[in-house]
Amino acid sequence: MITLFYLIIYDLPDTKAANKRRTRLHKLLSGYGQWTQYSVFECFLTAVQFAKLQIQIETIIKLDEDSVRIYVLDAGAVKRTLTYGSEKPRQTTTIIL
Repeated sequence: MITLFYLIIYDLPDTKAANKRRTRLHKLLSGYGQWTQYSVFECFLTAVQFAKLQIQIETIIKLDEDSVRIYVLDAGAVKRTLTYGSEKPRQTTTIIL
């Protein structure tokens, strides 16, 4: 099964309702990949996993208030990744909650 590397970055407003969405989104993404920075996740996903994740994200966020960016990268991009103070992205076993 082919997996791609996805860099997922999100930014939600600082309101009580958005904080609840942020917590839900963080919990969701934790089941798909590695939390690397405050609002950044690195995920290695199959096409089926990615499709499922997209649907779940769309049920959590408010399109008129929240921002979620997903960068789709190939294996070459992962190899060319530069990191300082942490290890390079690497594929581990993905556990989806």
